[in-house]
Amino acid sequence: MAVLAVVDDLVFRGKIESAAAHLGVVLSVTPDSSATLKLLGGVAWSLVIVDLDCAASQPLELIRAVRQVVPTAQIIGYCSHVQVDLQKQAKRAGCTSVLTRAAFVQGLPALLAGT
Repeated sequence: MAVLAVVDDLVFRGKIESAAAHLGVVLSVTPDSSATLKLLGGVAWSLVIVDLDCAASQPLELIRAVRQVVPTAQIIGYCSHVQVDLQKQAKRAGCTSVLTRAAFVQGLPALLAGT
């Protein structure tokens, strides 16, 4: 199973990479939507993680694209707890689950272990 993370924040990237390595999860990380769209086809992504606070990745459009190309993938978005409207928009765009940044970090091992 493969996990794709769309994140440009180096701290969160490090947390995701560390947790994935610890669990032996195959992980690819991209910083933006352009790089992500190139990776979508041809791989059976089981989990796609999207940093919703990264405006450069156009997260809502990206979620819609992921949902179309990989309809069975679990899409987890995360963002600041004050971004309530963004959380709702991400759910409407196709996120399986939307978490606050703190909840995402706390639940990251379980999310990755479930793939």
